[in-house]
Amino acid sequence: MNINLRDEDRKWCLRRLPKVVIATMEKAGPSLVVAGGFIRSCIANEPVNDIDLFSTSVDAAKAWATVIAGGEYKVHETENAFTIRMKMPVQIIHRWVFDEPEKVIPSFDFTIARSAIWHQASSWMGLCDERFYCDLAAKRLVYCSPVRNEDAGGSLLRVLKFYQRGYRIPLDSMGAVIARLMKGVDPEQINIRNEDDVAKIVTGLLHEVDPNIDPEHNSHLSPLNSDD
Repeated sequence: MNINLRDEDRKWCLRRLPKVVIATMEKAGPSLVVAGGFIRSCIANEPVNDIDLFSTSVDAAKAWATVIAGGEYKVHETENAFTIRMKMPVQIIHRWVFDEPEKVIPSFDFTIARSAIWHQASSWMGLCDERFYCDLAAKRLVYCSPVRNEDAGGSLLRVLKFYQRGYRIPLDSMGAVIARLMKGVDPEQINIRNEDDVAKIVTGLLHEVDPNIDPEHNSHLSPLNSDD
């Protein structure tokens, strides 16, 4: 269930968005939504690393990225997003697209990320998960097992990053995160009784999410991503 973002929080988030992003969102209406980490960081008074925007299709995401970039910045395409490397980097996510703004919210894996803001009918709208505020205040990671196409180890790496920022995770949520990771392990290809074998496969799954998180082991881990 979603609830309204508090007016003061929505306004504070909008004040921290670059003017070009505000202008583009006003033009795009509900087809361009800011969601997730940017909102959480603003409300929790944490450093903002980047701005994630979501749209209705890959073509729409590329078009809005071009508008935001203008003639000043280049648009860089990755597997997940079109990125504009401004002073505050902006990413228009194209791996996941949504036909309605409200559908962006349940796509996030933790309640503290389940929030969204968009412009509609001359007004700014803001919604969040009903647990968003209480879990953010407690710095608590509650996992939601979203139904989406994602790398198996993505949520576990986010747990590690949040732990470094002082967040904690209940055991049932941690169990669910591990279960999502283990779904990426094919028991027919490994001896699950051999801990070293399982560890190598799990490390490979985590490394696929972010190859730069442990760069000194790149050469050692590369065979794990092969079909051997």
